[in-house]
Amino acid sequence: MTWHQYDLVFRLLSPLHIGYRKTGNLMQTRGYAPGKNLWAALTARLTRDDFPGATGEKYQHMGNMLQERFRFGYLYPAVPIAAEGNVLSADDLEVCYPWKDPELFDYRFLSSYASTALNYDRQAAEEGLLHEVECIRPYAEPLDNEDPLPVYLTGALYVQAELPDDLHRWKDALRRIEMGGERKYGWGRMQLVSPLDQWQEQADEPYVRCQTGDVIHAHVHAHSADLVGRVEPVVGWERNNADSGSNWRLSKATICFAPGSKVKQANTFKIGESGIWRKRNDA
Repeated sequence: MTWHQYDLVFRLLSPLHIGYRKTGNLMQTRGYAPGKNLWAALTARLTRDDFPGATGEKYQHMGNMLQERFRFGYLYPAVPIAAEGNVLSADDLEVCYPWKDPELFDYRFLSSYASTALNYDRQAAEEGLLHEVECIRPYAEPLDNEDPLPVYLTGALYVQAELPDDLHRWKDALRRIEMGGERKYGWGRMQLVSPLDQWQEQADEPYVRCQTGDVIHAHVHAHSADLVGRVEPVVGWERNNADSGSNWRLSKATICFAPGSKVKQANTFKIGESGIWRKRNDA
């Protein structure tokens, strides 16, 4: 099966919250967007376009088709290399990884917004409902005397060359996606600036070759590879399409090495569902 690799560049138009963990009243964000978030955003856009007022089953059907025929890379913040000029590809950007200099990354790219529910009878904040949501900024905090630079997200998308009719409009849908949390407040808006008429062809299922000491840029199944780094469970909320119970449920946890871990021995990893890597010869 032939695959096409597209290099994606989005410009952030509003704050972006990628759910990570809660610390006190603070809802923390990841400093990058995992492949699952890109998959969910494209699933939502395609389903709403093709099936207005769709039920959960339609979303599940569309999501399953995308997982089978697409592979979603992780998206990382980046700033333009040149202060002026059009950004059309990753070559025009300096990609900034959270693990290289965590303190500088947090200073430049992360911010937060606090809010609470109000008790109008008391004309005061509702007790116990103050919360703060962390986000990736649409403009990076300036260094020295530079002007604020717009923030972009860059990564890769892999698509089978032959697609069913329900997925033919994926390019148009990708140009209109919104990602992450707090979207009802206008967060997660982004503009695709890279062209979708250029790709690299792969004759096999998408994979990544890593040399000894290379840093991984996605989660890797912990049991399938020998890496050095932080291990964490990958888990999140997903739609519950069962006949009873809550509309949402927690997905089954996958134990992974986190992005930023290092490869102990040269290996090849295949890119699986939600962008999670697994050693290529591992079942």
